[in-house]
Amino acid sequence: MIDKIDFIVKEWWIVSETVDQLLYLFFYLFPLLMIFIGVKLKPNLSFLPIPLKTVDFLTPYLLLSVTIQTYLANLEPAHLYFYILLSVFGIGYASYLAFSKRILIVGTFFRTWWRYTFIFTLIYHFVVGGYGVFVNLLG
Repeated sequence: MIDKIDFIVKEWWIVSETVDQLLYLFFYLFPLLMIFIGVKLKPNLSFLPIPLKTVDFLTPYLLLSVTIQTYLANLEPAHLYFYILLSVFGIGYASYLAFSKRILIVGTFFRTWWRYTFIFTLIYHFVVGGYGVFVNLLG
């Protein structure tokens, strides 16, 4: 009886570990899937008052992913520095527009900053997430 229970526990551990690895890979590859779906299907977002693209909806996921990927890769304080970097970049970009160009249109600023945030978080997601995949799945 005990041998049967040990076998079931070991079998469940293998299944649980495999499911964890598959979910980890899905979480890592989800932004690429969403970008691919957005490019191929081109969802009709004309009912919204401003023009939006798929990447605009993906940015909040990536901002949350920054924190999750950092914890999964055991690099705990790195995401805080990343958020500070995004804020400093936004302040610097707004200052550049205000003082150099002498015009700061808030809507244009936030749209451009949001796209830069998408690019930075996508890079962070794949760099830190790739390190996490290497450490957790291959290591």
